[in-house]
Amino acid sequence: MLGNLGKLRPALLAPVLAPPIAPLIALGLALTLVSATQPTGASAAEERERVRGFGARVMSFNILSSAMASGGLDRAHRVADQVQQTRRNVIAFQEVAGDQLRVLRDRLPRYRFFPGRTLGPYSSAIQVAWHTGDFRVKNQGAIYRPFLGKERAIPWVKLEHRGTDRTFFVVAIHNAPGGHEVERDISTAREVDLVRQLERHKGRPVLVLGDMNERDEFCRTMARETDQISMGGTKRRPCPVPHHGGPDWMLGSWNGTDYSRYRKVYNHISDHPMLLGKVWFNTDGR
Repeated sequence: MLGNLGKLRPALLAPVLAPPIAPLIALGLALTLVSATQPTGASAAEERERVRGFGARVMSFNILSSAMASGGLDRAHRVADQVQQTRRNVIAFQEVAGDQLRVLRDRLPRYRFFPGRTLGPYSSAIQVAWHTGDFRVKNQGAIYRPFLGKERAIPWVKLEHRGTDRTFFVVAIHNAPGGHEVERDISTAREVDLVRQLERHKGRPVLVLGDMNERDEFCRTMARETDQISMGGTKRRPCPVPHHGGPDWMLGSWNGTDYSRYRKVYNHISDHPMLLGKVWFNTDGR
């Protein structure tokens, strides 16, 4: 599946009795040389951005499927409102029913969704979305794991930032709930293997977002086997259980990234909180 991954001084002579213009001319030349080699205004800001990296405003949200509770279309509209109001540009959704996906696509026309419905009816509940004005997709794929008795997809995408041409991966996850521990363990092992492969791909950062249905076991396993930490964590303490710790997590690569403004928002849209955070990517390359 990953095979598709595929920083003479000029001799100036002033005439006799003429004003002392040589220093002014020299100064003018110096200013000219400086302005020719150092960008100013917007171009300087763009160059600093290109050297330093770029940011993403991320969200993960289990929106509660229409198939599981009434009011699904209203939830989808309210979720779209939240995406717009919080200005998220990278999102992982879980429990997205077909009718809810149609609402999200209609309300968020500047966003692309993967996998959409391309992987079939059993593999469309998890969606990765990104703002096309900020990012373009370079690659995408999926692995399969057991979920309530069926093999269903875990989608991933490789996104490129339009301002810097730098790339990162997003993996969106929803593992089996409740007493389905065996399925969760199998899923976690496959997801760890996927993240390892993606992290080895020229050292690109990887974000892992979703509903893991584990309080901390998933994060501890992922942190032990990969470069991942929870947003809000450190390499020494990678999986601090958040206040009102639940099954929803946002993780990311430790190397080459900085995380800030991580929070859970209990907005009564779903039976899950909305997770928000900011990521700064320091890594370069294509």
